[in-house]
Amino acid sequence: MAWCNLDFEDELASPSKVYQPTPLLIDLSQRWRHVMRLLPEVRDAVFFEPENRPQPERMMDFERLIPWGVSPSVENLARELSALRTPLPPVNLVREINDKRFSHDLEKELRIALPYSQIVTTTAELIETVQDCPFDWVLKHPLGFSARERMVGRRQNLSESAQGWARRKFRQGWTLLFEPWVEERHDYSVHFDITTLGEARYLGSCELVEDPGGVYRGNRVLTPHRIDDRALGDAQRVAQRLADRGYWGPVGIDAFWGRLGEQRLSRPVVEINARYSFGRLALALADWVPRGWSYLWWHPSRVEAKGLDFSHWNPLPLLGQDVPTAGVYGLPSVADPLAKTETVVVMAPTTEELNVLENDLRPTAPPLPSR
Repeated sequence: MAWCNLDFEDELASPSKVYQPTPLLIDLSQRWRHVMRLLPEVRDAVFFEPENRPQPERMMDFERLIPWGVSPSVENLARELSALRTPLPPVNLVREINDKRFSHDLEKELRIALPYSQIVTTTAELIETVQDCPFDWVLKHPLGFSARERMVGRRQNLSESAQGWARRKFRQGWTLLFEPWVEERHDYSVHFDITTLGEARYLGSCELVEDPGGVYRGNRVLTPHRIDDRALGDAQRVAQRLADRGYWGPVGIDAFWGRLGEQRLSRPVVEINARYSFGRLALALADWVPRGWSYLWWHPSRVEAKGLDFSHWNPLPLLGQDVPTAGVYGLPSVADPLAKTETVVVMAPTTEELNVLENDLRPTAPPLPSR
């Protein structure tokens, strides 16, 4: 049984013991409910739907539960599956690893943390930290994601809105992560699968596509991969550290390289996602793309989507069924049978050809960066 609980982070961050997803999150989960079928291990699985639960007598039929991420509701469901053979990692450990304060402490331990980055606990401490930092900055909620639950500010300036937001989070019992703002960022993610025996298996890396506001908009998988040996080595050390802590399952490590002031830098650990992720799904799309080709999985914003006719693009066919050609496609039917995700896959034999196709599709998108 699989469960595409895309509201995973919201549930982990919820202060209520009785978590209830918002209508927006319910709609999101409905539109994307089949996307985990891109994964080989989920392709033929039965999906759990909270609004249409199996009868109690059927709950004992399932031997394995594969969720997007382990949350309290997933843990409760696992208890109902009496025939479950493969256990899940403890939800408290999953919450700890996904917390940005955990990755920050790990960066400090490995001596790869950004200068001036620190955890702030009070408004007074935040004011002092902003004054001490000679760069623009970002303040993050420990369980925020894709530019959600964060505030950005100019050098040595703390606006009333940012201060008010931070004060509310402090009152709720949260501490926050302060970091300098890195310019000319190029984001990517590195993906592993950690076995129950503690082996961290490297699966690949892909680029993150973001809009100007820092909101996630998709992934590029390029040939050859752009990750360097040192960054990969740091990611492998982090993955093994998670295995040593007792975690098993999927994990993605977000990273970037960019410029801080006049310094070019690489940051191999931005945050850790101890769950499935769209980057992991993007790597799985390789089953539909000719070997060695580069491709983009793009999730346009509502504004960008207004000018697109998603019915115009055929879904990606299984390799071997048709001769593939470079171009724009919809997701494979197995992952988006009703074309509800409103995303597209662009693929080409070379990165240069992919860039041309992407520029035709997204004329305002920045060009692919080079180091």
